[in-house]
Amino acid sequence: MNTLRASRYALLRTYRRDGRPVDTPIWFHLDGHTLVFRTRVGPKTKRIVNNPRVELRVCDHQGRVPDNAHTVTGQATLLSDAAAEAANRQLHQRYGWQYNLVPLLPLPGVNNVDAALPWREKWARLRNPNVWPGSAIVQVQLAA
Repeated sequence: MNTLRASRYALLRTYRRDGRPVDTPIWFHLDGHTLVFRTRVGPKTKRIVNNPRVELRVCDHQGRVPDNAHTVTGQATLLSDAAAEAANRQLHQRYGWQYNLVPLLPLPGVNNVDAALPWREKWARLRNPNVWPGSAIVQVQLAA
């Protein structure tokens, strides 16, 4: 758990309905055995609703996992309203100005779905401390 806490990135593994895994690098905030992250509403959130079982391992920004990385399991749920806003504030505190800027930039090797937004929308999101439209905040309760 300490290795995960010290990392800036985690590789999130979710599962399709047929059981095949899908890995995605994420930014996260970890408090005790509760981890939160922001994602776009879409396939990942559908997978979490259909099967809340997830796995996490430390990784780099491109999802490369060190050979000695341990796997942590957990149960994911989508947060809403005040709980989502509180988790979003925790993420802002951890990643600072990068939290709103990096998802809007086209970066080599990184799939930033908001990078294609018009500049006016990007500017509005940069200044918006709340949960973005089309985004979801996910909470993962990690196994002890």
